[in-house]
Amino acid sequence: MGSSRSGHLSDYSGSSKTDGTGGTSGSDRCRQAFSCKLEEVAQCDFYVTNSTIPNPGTELSLVHEGRIFAVTSDGTKVGALPTALNYLAGCMKDGNAYVGVVTASGLHPIPYVSADFTAQ
Repeated sequence: MGSSRSGHLSDYSGSSKTDGTGGTSGSDRCRQAFSCKLEEVAQCDFYVTNSTIPNPGTELSLVHEGRIFAVTSDGTKVGALPTALNYLAGCMKDGNAYVGVVTASGLHPIPYVSADFTAQ
């Protein structure tokens, strides 16, 4: 089985041909909304300080401090984003900011927080 591609760089994502074929989808993943389950919730400041987690509806934003964290309006860390979303660090460095809302949270079997985020 072989490839039916031309072998040109424009066959690969990230490169566009002048005729409009091949290349990228035209979507900017830095501007796409996303949902995730936060990591390290039990080790973050919100849980350590309050012995609880934020309720659904709580507003969040993102900060990059070695890792990307979801924080409350007063800057308290709630949890870390999964490493699959590390590309957002580059987006944030380029000036993108993200806001979100807690969609689900609970204490059992371990503290967990899920959230939806969108670019501002």
